[in-house]
Amino acid sequence: MRFNLLQDWLSWLESCHPSEIELGLTRVGTVASTMGLDLSECKVVTVAGTNGKGSCVASLNTLLRSAGYRVGCFTSPHFLEYNERIVVNDKRATDQQISAAFDAIDQARADISLTYFEFGTLAAFYIFQQSELDVVILEVGLGGRLDAVNIIDADIAVVTSIDIDHEEWLGNDREVIGREKAGIFRAGRYAISAGYSPPQSLQQAAAECGAILLQAGDDFTFNADKGCWSGQNLSSQPIQLTALPAVQLPTESVSAAIQALHLLDLPIASVDYQVLAATALTGRFQQLRIAGKHVIMDVAHNPAAATHLAHQLLVNVCQGRTFALFAVMADKDIPGIICAIEPQIDSWYLADLPHTSRAMSASLLANEVVKHSSSQVSVCHNIQQALQQVLSLMTGQDRLVVFGSFFTVADVLAFNQQPSTIL
Repeated sequence: MRFNLLQDWLSWLESCHPSEIELGLTRVGTVASTMGLDLSECKVVTVAGTNGKGSCVASLNTLLRSAGYRVGCFTSPHFLEYNERIVVNDKRATDQQISAAFDAIDQARADISLTYFEFGTLAAFYIFQQSELDVVILEVGLGGRLDAVNIIDADIAVVTSIDIDHEEWLGNDREVIGREKAGIFRAGRYAISAGYSPPQSLQQAAAECGAILLQAGDDFTFNADKGCWSGQNLSSQPIQLTALPAVQLPTESVSAAIQALHLLDLPIASVDYQVLAATALTGRFQQLRIAGKHVIMDVAHNPAAATHLAHQLLVNVCQGRTFALFAVMADKDIPGIICAIEPQIDSWYLADLPHTSRAMSASLLANEVVKHSSSQVSVCHNIQQALQQVLSLMTGQDRLVVFGSFFTVADVLAFNQQPSTIL
């Protein structure tokens, strides 16, 4: 074995491929074939989209687990521990399991160079194959058509809401991006479009490849206020669920997860839909108490996600001020993010992310914020400094919104390692 410790493996993976991202299925597919990786013994659900992927994965996993099914989930990125990416029956893969998987991949790849994400994807498949699972849920890392998870044919493909993000790899047109996401569709299998305003390219791609597309709002709907969901089963017969609980995660993602559940060709009479009430996800309107103060953390890093966050802030009324702790990658639509959420923010705290080369500096970010907001702006050298400053100013009626990136939320989580009290 090249390394004994997982951290040593991860450090090596970060530097062993020429580029951080290299889309394509040839290299990863070749190694998977050499390793004999095969998930055909279980049902596979693949989830792509710009926003809401993690919420869909979490919702479907929770529903399946409530009925006793054995489920593996592969998601990315992680917040504090790499092990968060590979979860089997609600338990994270151990350092030893992941290291053993990396070793098997390293031996099988010969002279084929793999990216950090490709190593992780193959490791998840390796662990899932050994775990005798009923269902595997795979979250696409970037795009869909050329993403490493797409070497596996999904029984059900879900595409959540689509917006413009990752333009360098996917383009700056929703129709083009939609076609990339639709690359996970398969002929004769179900495809679920969770967004209510999808690009036409999703429908076109489904028709071209022969996938059976179900569209939110047309084929399935979720009235969260009334606790009612309607959709269809494998026989294309209408079904309806009532008395569903209020959910914490975005209703579009939850609704798509429920529809996927009913298309999996598994007995689901024992599913407990009430578990959705407690289904939450790190960094998705996650509410905590830090130093006795109300803190909301959300990874929102594009205008659509920021718009959703702004709506959540609007409907969850705050009696005091709303502070923002904001740090973001330089390649994002920063003006779009700021404009989406600015009406809900009373004071901005902008932080450098010194260990993240892609991040925009706080000083440059401040220039962008002042163009679009008249609220007070403070610049800080790092997340810890910003967090300490704003917490010292907050009263019991104020709230702090931490957003802009997984890295931003992760730094606050790292600072707040001690158990927090969920509000």
